[in-house]
Order: sequence, then C-alpha cells, then structure tokens
Amino acid sequence: MTKHARPAPRRRRLSRRALRTWAWIAGGAALFAPLGALAAQPKVATVAAASRPRPVVIHKVLRRVVVVAPQAKTPPPQIVYTGGGSSGNGGAAPTTTTGGS
Repeated sequence: MTKHARPAPRRRRLSRRALRTWAWIAGGAALFAPLGALAAQPKVATVAAASRPRPVVIHKVLRRVVVVAPQAKTPPPQIVYTGGGSSGNGGAAPTTTTGGS
C-alpha cells in the first residue's frame, strides 16, 4: 500500500499586465533606492557652524612699483696703443686709453 505523492498544484502565471506592473515597480525602486540612501546620510557638522562667526578684517595694502627701462647696450671699450711699437724702447709698456676714436 504505497501512496503516490500528489504533485504540487501548478501556480497560475501572472498576466502580462501584472508582470509589466511589477517590472515598473522594481525599476522605480532600483532607481530611487540609492537616492534615498544618500539623502538618509547624517549631515557632517562643520566647525564654523558650531562656533561664533569670525570677524572680517580688511587690510589695505599699498605697494609702490618702480619700472626702470633697461639701459642701452654700450659697445665694449676700444683699446688704442700709443707710442712705442717695435723701436726697442726697453721695457716701456704701451699706454692704453678707453675713450673716443
């Protein structure tokens, strides 16, 4: 006398309309759940909000800036040897001048 176990009754399938409704509900929940989690985070307390307001101090700073035009480039000095030459003057060194022509 063995009794056969009856198979579980088949569940009825949802209609297309019901499936679409549940899909929309799940999609909306998936979209707005992170936003709700972010909004539920506690606010960070700032130090400035807890203390009294700090006074504003304004400093006027005056600076004097002097711009000097660069000097014109001067040519190097011209060396002119005077006197002597190779006349056998002994140990006399030639005289140099740095001016004019």
